[in-house]
Amino acid sequence: MKTIITTVTAALLATAFAVSADAATTKKKGTQMSAAQQACVAQAKKKYSAVHFLKRRAAEKKCMGQA
Repeated sequence: MKTIITTVTAALLATAFAVSADAATTKKKGTQMSAAQQACVAQAKKKYSAVHFLKRRAAEKKCMGQA
């Protein structure tokens, strides 16, 4: 029983490190947006709530001229 608990604990600890490492790389990607894209994202956030994420994404694309 002790070995099972130790194994599960080690697996959870390894998973926690993997998730935090992935979150760190994702955060770096998000900070490299252009100024125009940041302005479009800010406008879409003001116009649409988090519930309407599809409308928000469409507004961002339209603002950037990709639609």
